[in-house]
Amino acid sequence: MDTRSRPQISPGTEGLEARIEVRPRPSFGLGSLRNRKWLLGLGTIACLLVAALYVSLRPATYTASSQLLIYIRQVLTGPDQAILPGRADLPMVQNQIELLRSGNVLAAVVETLRLAEDPEFNDSHAASPGQAKAPQGQASPEAAANGSAYRAALSALARKLSVRQVGTSHIVAVSLKASDPAKAARIVNAIVRTYLQERARASDAATSRAPTLREIYQSLGPSGQVLSEAEPPVGTDGPSAILILAIAALLGLGASATIAILLDMFDDRIRSRRQMEHVLGLECLGVIPRFADIGTWPEDAAARRLLASQHEVLRRAAAVMDDVSPGGFHAIGVTSVLPGEGATSLAIALAKTAAAAGKRVLLIDAVPDDPSLSRWVANLAQDPPPPGEHPPTRALEGLATLQPGLDVLPLAERLGAGDRPMPRGLLDDVLRAAEGSHELVILDMPSLVAGPQVRAAAPALDGVLLVVKWGETTSELARQAFQSAGQAQGKFVGSVLNMADEQVMQRYGYELPAHLKATTTA
Repeated sequence: MDTRSRPQISPGTEGLEARIEVRPRPSFGLGSLRNRKWLLGLGTIACLLVAALYVSLRPATYTASSQLLIYIRQVLTGPDQAILPGRADLPMVQNQIELLRSGNVLAAVVETLRLAEDPEFNDSHAASPGQAKAPQGQASPEAAANGSAYRAALSALARKLSVRQVGTSHIVAVSLKASDPAKAARIVNAIVRTYLQERARASDAATSRAPTLREIYQSLGPSGQVLSEAEPPVGTDGPSAILILAIAALLGLGASATIAILLDMFDDRIRSRRQMEHVLGLECLGVIPRFADIGTWPEDAAARRLLASQHEVLRRAAAVMDDVSPGGFHAIGVTSVLPGEGATSLAIALAKTAAAAGKRVLLIDAVPDDPSLSRWVANLAQDPPPPGEHPPTRALEGLATLQPGLDVLPLAERLGAGDRPMPRGLLDDVLRAAEGSHELVILDMPSLVAGPQVRAAAPALDGVLLVVKWGETTSELARQAFQSAGQAQGKFVGSVLNMADEQVMQRYGYELPAHLKATTTA
């Protein structure tokens, strides 16, 4: 496609495919937490609100408990007969636990304390279908007459009561949960008393057929001794409100931190020079900051700010452009992955830098869909070029002199809209015409995803610079767009990470150079 006689520089692509397939490790850790403080605060506040709502709505309950010592009395045989406590019988302890839970004991407590008339025990939930059946016990005629309330109270009492063996000992703990501390203690003590009465009644029934032996053996067999009576509890059940709020705050903070780290783990957007080099296999010439308050400025606003900062990208890009074609005329294209990533601003800044260095520069606008460079030049007051300054050739028709040493050619007007490639031979004609009057040609090109324009124009160029927007373009998209260039990948000589947020970079641990910090602050 290139018919010019000057030598072409085609960097080799050996090893390039292997490099661009390397996926960089995502940047996460403390930087993720620093960058998402709002997420940490929102998660913590949300958990605190839920915990506060739970604390305000949860019913206050009190648990009273009593302890019984269960043992077996045995007869000591010999000249002096005596009755002594025997060893612990664990199966017997389990039998006594079942006796404490039995329907006879609970029914007696319900009738004695009139729990059928207590709203806490006489509720529809306790007697609803699907709930555990109330223990069967002998009810009085009065309780039988009010069977629904009685069954509800009996079921609620069985549900609230807890009888358990303490470890492997023969100590049994009896506890009950109620809405009033005095009520809880009263019910537990009533259950223990009723159990002792039931045990004594069972012992009497067993010896009723032998009255002569009752006096001797009335204290034999299982016995229970109250170690501690139930007292009204001082505090409510469960953790305190302060502890609940503290745990909720920690859970919210931990969950938010986990989400923040996961978001960055799965975030594929390019944020660092090293990540750019891993993704594209191209040397990253530098990171350009995002300049504030230039939204309504002319198209060269960012370029002027970049020139004022004397950024290292301009020096490194100038050196790269000189290296691709040393000692003569050369043409460099500037493109991006997506539209609006700052390729035009970088092209203007490079052209002005080269012109200030004493070179004769031609800046070409070859973006048909958004010819911002052409609009910018059209709005500038320009003096017509002196006669004979430029060769009277049709290829350079419409050439405008922007400043001494810098000319602009609005080539986009000849390309037309759409994603059609540049007409065959057009760029060759322009470069051939400019070779006699200019030392450097910088071509502002469409983005890689816009179509095949870059791939079609690359053979006529000495090199191509790629611009990627910081924190917006994903690694996968950049890699696919770069691979879409096909054989033109060998013409890419470097990349630039543009519009970086300095504060976010510091939070992620990507420090900017000191001179750049001073420029962005100013």
